[in-house]
Amino acid sequence: MKFTEKISKENRLLILSLACGLIAAGSGYGFLTWKENNLMAGMNPVKVLAAAGYISANSEIDKNSVEFIEMPAKFVTKAHITDIKQAESKLTIVPFIKGEPILMNKISDRGTELNMSIPTGLRAMTVSVDEESGVGFMIKPGDNVDILLTFETAENQRLYTATATILQSVKVIGVGANFKGNETQGDYNSITLALTPEEAEILTFAKDKGRINLALRPLGDRIKESVRLASFNDLMKQIKSNEKSEDELKKEYIMGSPGRKEVSENEIKPRM
Repeated sequence: MKFTEKISKENRLLILSLACGLIAAGSGYGFLTWKENNLMAGMNPVKVLAAAGYISANSEIDKNSVEFIEMPAKFVTKAHITDIKQAESKLTIVPFIKGEPILMNKISDRGTELNMSIPTGLRAMTVSVDEESGVGFMIKPGDNVDILLTFETAENQRLYTATATILQSVKVIGVGANFKGNETQGDYNSITLALTPEEAEILTFAKDKGRINLALRPLGDRIKESVRLASFNDLMKQIKSNEKSEDELKKEYIMGSPGRKEVSENEIKPRM
């Protein structure tokens, strides 16, 4: 009887162990299945709004500037845009490259306010331009320019005219009344720049001292270089460097004479 009871206890322990094992296995399988389902769900593609090409900062978003791309659902955040109505007519705060997702924290619906286009820490200042000083009215918001000043100065009690590059890689935030990079402005008579407070002081002083000209920089060029002042003497040196030498003039004279023939340099005799 005792032996039977002993066997029964062992069987009960075995059955209990098997039951616990089955429960653990079932739980483990359920957990793995749940993780797999979540993982697969996270890999499902979701369409989000992205730039169809390069979009400069301070540009208004429209249907032609954006497109939808697919991303795994697990990488999509609340900042991603799934409906174009969420972004249409809003202003970009930063530039976007082709294929880059448009995020809500990088666009603004304050597209009608100029102060939204001014980078933090800078100031907006406007300069007057014409077709010549404004690069043929081809400068647009988002471009970078150098600012040149032509002025009169004195040295050794002599007055002369000089040109100097006073500011480099200055960001354009508006042309005329337009501060949205994707609008066509046409002719305008002013350009608004983003400057540090110190640069604003220099430009204010310079505007009263001479003529301002703008030089448009290539896209992405932000390097500031050391540039020396140019004067009338530099202009004359450049003109003289383009002049033909006396020997070249002699050759042209001989070749242009009646009965001309090819001559070597040794055959050219100096004039008496």
